[in-house]
Amino acid sequence: MLLRQASLHESRGDYEAAIAGYDRAIEADPGDWQLYLLRGSARFKDGRIDDSIEDFDRVVALDPSQDPYLWQRGISYYYAGRFADCRGQFERHRLVNPNDVENAVWHLLCVATEDGLEAAQEAMLPVGPDARRPMKEIDALFRGEGSVEEVEVAVQEEGSGARFYADLYLGLYYELVGEEEKAEAAIERAASLPNRGYMVEVARVHRQLQH
Repeated sequence: MLLRQASLHESRGDYEAAIAGYDRAIEADPGDWQLYLLRGSARFKDGRIDDSIEDFDRVVALDPSQDPYLWQRGISYYYAGRFADCRGQFERHRLVNPNDVENAVWHLLCVATEDGLEAAQEAMLPVGPDARRPMKEIDALFRGEGSVEEVEVAVQEEGSGARFYADLYLGLYYELVGEEEKAEAAIERAASLPNRGYMVEVARVHRQLQH
């Protein structure tokens, strides 16, 4: 019951109430790592970056085998400015999710912040076939082998389902190359999507932290 209520609050975007529900669930069963994953995710969505990392760390303390799966912690590391930890998390995540372009992009963002874009492109993780469009085109763009235009063509061919990912990752790309106005507009479009998916909330957190 506690979890259902907390999940309902989270689905409505009431993260404070969701976190309070997860707090009570954890009090009742402090050894369940899944509860910390749920609360950590809600804390991130609420903009409580350091608190989310604390929960994700608790997941690993309770079940070390979960470590490579915690891409959420990698994103939290990025926004916490813990770029070496961020890089390591996505390198480990690749071992269990080798085809995910998003993983390679976040790894690049972590490396680029400290070492510059060229070094990050040289260190960018390889990926297998990511069937989602426009992921192949986004991957090529960040590697310096593609273009914004190719991403846009892929979106037009795929339809509305691809628009969000294009906006989010073009926003991050524009920010990376110093085109701030384009970055802000793209992130705003991504953050305005009317659902509560994790990556939509990443866009919202990003927008919040940039202001």
